[in-house]
Amino acid sequence: MPQRNWTTERVRANFRIDTFSAVCAGAYLGVVVAFVPVVVRRMGGSTFEVALVVAAPFLGHLLTPLFSYLFAGLRPVRVVAATGTVSRLIFLCGVLVATTPFLLALTSVVSWMIAIANIASYATLMQAIYPDSERAQAMGKVRIGSSLAAIVSATAAGLLIDAVPATIVFAAAALVSLPGALAFARIRHEPPPIPAPRRPVPVVAREIWSDRRYRRLLVAFSVFGFGNLMNAAVFPIMLVDHFNAPNTFVGVMAALQSGTMVVAFLAWGRFIDRGSSLRMSVVNTALVLLVPLGYLVAPSTLFLLPVAIVAGITNAGGDVMFFTNVVQIAPHGRVGEYAAAQSFLLGLRGTIAPFVASLLLVTVAPQAVLVLSITLMVTGLVMLDRAVRAVTPVPALEPARA
Repeated sequence: MPQRNWTTERVRANFRIDTFSAVCAGAYLGVVVAFVPVVVRRMGGSTFEVALVVAAPFLGHLLTPLFSYLFAGLRPVRVVAATGTVSRLIFLCGVLVATTPFLLALTSVVSWMIAIANIASYATLMQAIYPDSERAQAMGKVRIGSSLAAIVSATAAGLLIDAVPATIVFAAAALVSLPGALAFARIRHEPPPIPAPRRPVPVVAREIWSDRRYRRLLVAFSVFGFGNLMNAAVFPIMLVDHFNAPNTFVGVMAALQSGTMVVAFLAWGRFIDRGSSLRMSVVNTALVLLVPLGYLVAPSTLFLLPVAIVAGITNAGGDVMFFTNVVQIAPHGRVGEYAAAQSFLLGLRGTIAPFVASLLLVTVAPQAVLVLSITLMVTGLVMLDRAVRAVTPVPALEPARA
């Protein structure tokens, strides 16, 4: 029922709730994403335990098709609100009792698996509550609130973790985020009169795989993403072991990255709404290559600050395009299924790649692992560019209006 869901009053009300929820989530994620891998390493955690933390979100993505099947027919607003609330409660309780690096890593895994379970419901909801001509910009503006909150929380955490136990800082971040998860239940959305059928996962998988256009995109993203997610296990190791970066600097990097995302969300949103989400994905993917290259050649921590800026630009683009790509290419009524397929493959590579990197780190230097990952990323980028050209013509890029 897009006519009712897209009334001006309802879109504005939903946008305000979505923004508040995102601000609370940003305060939480700004701390968790930046510091949990580093703290696990400082507690004496092995490369395997660091890789487990890095892989935690992707283990959740791996189970997306199952959760998509289980949640089919349920109201997406309730699914998103419930999973967000439960995941943060588990993290809050878990960090207070985690006394070893493994327990902290395990807490991260369980909380992320529940948090990511709502991907299909969330993608369906974003298509439903925002009009096509405004969706990317609305999602970008919502994420600006999240990034601003992450700037504050990451900076504060970098100062506090050196003065108080890290688990207290993590628990406080989870506590602050809970009102946002609960508030999301107030989103107003009228689902179709006939709920989406609960279709067997193997049937859905066969149908999506038979879509040659989408299959080529998924394979290209998987090759590139495998290399990129190997990097995710290497970066925390290099920050601690190679650069000897203090927690304060890690907080500054996270804040700078989040600050860059504020501007990047606005730019990406306008470009996507005025052109092609898939074409913008190629540009964003090419920029991601600069991040591992930066870690590879940086002589000191100071030279990692430009890397944080690039990471902010590409993270903002990837965050929005993860959903807008699906909306652009999925057949009508199939957005949730296509999002689940994309999420599953993200989970597959994200679950394997960090552990491959951790095994390689036992025998070779981190710089050698980065060279291998960059090779995979370049290969995936070439494949992605060819796949996107086969899907859609290259549009003229209209400059963003002030």
